[in-house]
Amino acid sequence: MRIVPPDVIAKYGPDSLSGHIMMGSFPHRNMHSQVVHPVILRLIPGLITEDIGLFAKTLPEFVLSCVAPSHKLPYDVYAKWLGGAAPREPIVRQSMLGRGQSDTAVMAIADRFPYLAIQGEEDQHIVSLNLEKWMKDHLARSEFHLLPGIGHAPFYEAPDETNKLILSFVKKYSA
Repeated sequence: MRIVPPDVIAKYGPDSLSGHIMMGSFPHRNMHSQVVHPVILRLIPGLITEDIGLFAKTLPEFVLSCVAPSHKLPYDVYAKWLGGAAPREPIVRQSMLGRGQSDTAVMAIADRFPYLAIQGEEDQHIVSLNLEKWMKDHLARSEFHLLPGIGHAPFYEAPDETNKLILSFVKKYSA
């Protein structure tokens, strides 16, 4: 899980980015415990393990958890997603899911930095309602869009709607 904007803002300053577009994501790593879904929480130990057997058993379930339970991944997409995650060394998987991240810089500009969240109603990685509430409570310039029947991959499951939301956000904040 790579949430890059907080790191960029911390290193290069608040004017280094114009906004943060999140699809099945959240503003910074420190809030993971507030939004994590029980399904992915159960899978994390198998994703970061050095036990190849456990990882091999967990990875297919992880890939399928990336889309809404009702969505059937075509075999070629399923195989590509498996193949994209499988070669990662345990240390890479552990650092992706376990590294710390300072939220100081990004929260210092929370009153003026725009956020767009495109979230699937059936996301099995993030509890959407928790994310929406957190954004309303902490981010003054945020938009939250909950897509019905969509899981953790709105860019894949609803590309047209996702693209429209992104373009609208970019037009709004790129002047």
